[in-house]
Amino acid sequence: MKVKSENIKARKISVLKLLPNIFTTIGLCSGLTGIRFALEGNWQNAVLCILVAACFDMIDGLSARLLKAFSPFGAELDSLADAISFGVSPSIIFYLWIREPILEIKQAHLLEWFWIPILFYTACNAFRLARFNVLHLSEESTISRKSYFTGVPAPAGAGLLLMPLGLQFIFDRFDYNLKLSEYPFLITIWVFIISLLMISRIPTFSFRNVRFNIARNKAILVLLFVCLGVSIFMKETWIFLFSVGILYFISIPFSYFAQKKDTN
Repeated sequence: MKVKSENIKARKISVLKLLPNIFTTIGLCSGLTGIRFALEGNWQNAVLCILVAACFDMIDGLSARLLKAFSPFGAELDSLADAISFGVSPSIIFYLWIREPILEIKQAHLLEWFWIPILFYTACNAFRLARFNVLHLSEESTISRKSYFTGVPAPAGAGLLLMPLGLQFIFDRFDYNLKLSEYPFLITIWVFIISLLMISRIPTFSFRNVRFNIARNKAILVLLFVCLGVSIFMKETWIFLFSVGILYFISIPFSYFAQKKDTN
């Protein structure tokens, strides 16, 4: 009986240690819910679900490091959740978005061709996650140890993929009569660019290990900028988010040269 009670006690786990997995699961549910909104034609909520999933993906990593709650199960769950939330869900949302105008002009046969870049993106997302898992376990990875990712990470890739939808929301906000989904050929080029960036060897900034030191007399300025950013986000959400996406996309060549400078 004593041995049995010790085994039961050994199987117990602290709720705090389970928090990263809880956050991962919430992100997974959010990503999948984006598909439901897309099926209903609620494109803004669909994109927001992917962004919420990206936030929880960041939170689960931070909580795992703070609580030292690393486990093989958590690592596998995080990778599978990323494949669904940032690979499968954005692909389906994007495909359903460009599908509407194609069906309206009664050229359904074109959908088979536009499905190809969607498959390409999803496959590249899976390849990128597989490579990340291998590099993460390898001690030979120098890029990841210096606050750089190899290629665009999966959450950022999903955000960049959905930027045309964000731009469409801005057009609608100001009653600008232009439907980007009516130009699927141009949009699919964007899909291929983002897909290739994910599997590329280009180093991109990783802010998870970055430490910012601010002088005490400048702290109030940082708080003021945060206040300003939150105000803009609440008033013009899609302009703010689209601007963040543009800034990240522009940062990619800078990260390449910064990493080369660090290694020299």
